[in-house]
Amino acid sequence: MFDFLIIGGGLSGLVIARELKLKGFKTLLLEKEEELGGNVRTRYEEGFLYEEGPQTILADEEVLSYLKGLRLKPLFAKESAKRRFILKDKKLYELNPKTLIFSNLLSLRGRLRILLEPFIGEGKGEESLEEFVKRRFGEEFLRYIVEPFVSGVYAGDVRRLSVKYAFKRLYEMERKYKSLIKAGLKLKRFAPKSQLISFKGGLKELIEKLKGDLNFSLGDVALRILKKGDYYEVISKRGKYKARSVVITSPAYTLSYLLSNLYPSLAKEFEKINYPPLAVVNLGVVGEIPEGFGFLVPRDQGLKILGVLFPSKIFQGRAKEGYELITAYVGGQTFKEVEGMKEEEILEKVKGEVKEILRVEKFVFERVKLWKRSIPQYELNYGRFFELAKEVEDKFKGIYLGGNYLFGVSTADCIKGGVKKAGEILYNRA
Repeated sequence: MFDFLIIGGGLSGLVIARELKLKGFKTLLLEKEEELGGNVRTRYEEGFLYEEGPQTILADEEVLSYLKGLRLKPLFAKESAKRRFILKDKKLYELNPKTLIFSNLLSLRGRLRILLEPFIGEGKGEESLEEFVKRRFGEEFLRYIVEPFVSGVYAGDVRRLSVKYAFKRLYEMERKYKSLIKAGLKLKRFAPKSQLISFKGGLKELIEKLKGDLNFSLGDVALRILKKGDYYEVISKRGKYKARSVVITSPAYTLSYLLSNLYPSLAKEFEKINYPPLAVVNLGVVGEIPEGFGFLVPRDQGLKILGVLFPSKIFQGRAKEGYELITAYVGGQTFKEVEGMKEEEILEKVKGEVKEILRVEKFVFERVKLWKRSIPQYELNYGRFFELAKEVEDKFKGIYLGGNYLFGVSTADCIKGGVKKAGEILYNRA
């Protein structure tokens, strides 16, 4: 009999499992894949250290403190990684206030529209990000600044994402300060102070450290959970496990079968959370790559790539001497057809588009990772999923839900969300 059985060995599950084990509880973690980490996948081949999932951690003081407790030494991004670019008409524009004011990235009308933002009133009801940004900053700011960011970072669609849930800080800033520009001037930033980090051996270092001496079973798919008096029985691919409490941190859609015996009518609802496909293409190249983080692509540019990062320009040790590593993203909510493409087709498309934009002399290394279900989309009316999760936990004492569909989609969100959830579990256990 285990005190806690954790289903899902991604970042959230590992953080929670570690916190519970540190308190002396008997735990077991089940992971359906043959490796831990979820979508955190670091690889090293032919002199290139690359990520198949998230590339970085945007670490605030809380996250840095947590990593220090793990005795992990962060690798901080180069100063030049602060430079971000937007592609327009095959030209890269560095994204900064000077560009917004003096370049041709936005028309004169688009630039003047931004200045009206402090005089715009609050929205009514739940808005999509598209509605929110158009109302506050205008059409051009949406199309050339915000939409590329959302597509490239979240693989999302501004027409569907909820500003209240996907971009909670912006929503709250408007409510408190009545203007995002006024809020930025008062706070001197739009986001909490944080630093872009990874580790010398990639994000896999974090997974290895969290794994530690945890008790886990790999390649072990949890199938359903049964209530047995004062404990739960988890039926998995490899057998049956008994536990007083079960923490589910696997993707939301897995709840449709995990909870099918406990709460069938509600379990199916979690299948409605949208996880669009996304291809991550890592390329080792010879050529001149700009000093910076990478570039994003507005939808009206007619390209399939959502954006390209420059990992060898962001961190030391990502490419062998004389070469560069770049990572391109294709698919997401606005190009779901990527799921049906062959690896060769994806590579051909990405390489062709990259050569049009960057001074690439030749490609020496090529890897494609297709995530058929990538990042959960916090779309309009997403609040109901938080309510459903609470309903499950209230109805079945000892069942806990977590993961990036509840904590937030970034690596930092999963770390902080996992620590907070573990605290709640321990409080309820006391």
